[in-house]
Amino acid sequence: MARSIAVLACLTGLLLIGACGVPKQNIPVSTDPLGAAVYADGEKACASTPCSVSLDRKSDHLLTIVKDGYEQEEVVLRRRFQPDKAIRDGVISGMILGGGPEGVASRTAKEVDEQERSGEAYVLEPSIVTIKLTPKGSGI
Repeated sequence: MARSIAVLACLTGLLLIGACGVPKQNIPVSTDPLGAAVYADGEKACASTPCSVSLDRKSDHLLTIVKDGYEQEEVVLRRRFQPDKAIRDGVISGMILGGGPEGVASRTAKEVDEQERSGEAYVLEPSIVTIKLTPKGSGI
């Protein structure tokens, strides 16, 4: 009975993790000088640096950094697949649910597929954005 309760608790945890919507990643953004506005994919994400921008991991993003008197800067955040995380999660859930090696392999394949679809198997890079702004007209 204790094993059944442990399995039920693990399954409930996995379901809750999967039910939270599109996975997000916080990207810290800082500039020199401070006080720049940050736009993510064309929408204002933060009014003044330093700040942190929360972005979904399902796709690439474009950060645009603007400050009066300085050249506009753009940073592309690209998603990178993390197969080790998706495989680890699949193996763990396969072991919990049982079914021998075939069950683990089947569950791993399903977990990798689900994490790819949800975006959970990805990480955005760069994970920290630090920009030195160039004054307009400086020719640098």
